[in-house]
Amino acid sequence: MVDERHLIYFKELLEGNAELSFRAYFSNHEDSLRKQFSPARFARLKFKSMDEIIKILDEEKVSYIINVQAVRNEKYLATFHPDVLNEKGRLKEGFKDTLFNGTAHDFKTKGENVAVLTLHTFIEFPKNINNKKNIEKLEDIEYFAETELWLGDRNLGLFLLKVLASIECQFSDVDDIVRRAKETVTKHQSLNGN
Repeated sequence: MVDERHLIYFKELLEGNAELSFRAYFSNHEDSLRKQFSPARFARLKFKSMDEIIKILDEEKVSYIINVQAVRNEKYLATFHPDVLNEKGRLKEGFKDTLFNGTAHDFKTKGENVAVLTLHTFIEFPKNINNKKNIEKLEDIEYFAETELWLGDRNLGLFLLKVLASIECQFSDVDDIVRRAKETVTKHQSLNGN
């Protein structure tokens, strides 16, 4: 039988009432959770947290009402390295503002035109965009933008993907990133009717 304190937390988490994110809770209770569950279930709880929590609550016959936004937020937080999360497992204040030479900050405070220039400077567009270092930066931007689009700040994610999608053909690895960005923007627009 699962420890009641874990079940209470799992229910609060799914319903959007938990004070700690799952990452912080898991970190604080890892030993106890490891003792409660088989190695396979423990691994699923660690890496597919929300799905496994739902299964555990269902098996234990604990009723809950899923808060879709809370689940989405937990999946979003799970994509980040622990170093950028605070003691409650939430993103540290101002973390996103520092990314990509401050592109997210400029997008929020100065508008899209300034943010595009900041991002272009960061990836050294157009002169040096094709070097290995800048292609890696583009891959980082693409991953972050998709995470934001589907789980975080949709407007920021869509903006970043549109900037990537607007890069003209480079006849290099950049073109694959641009193609994927275009596909994601198109998919998002078709799902959201715009």
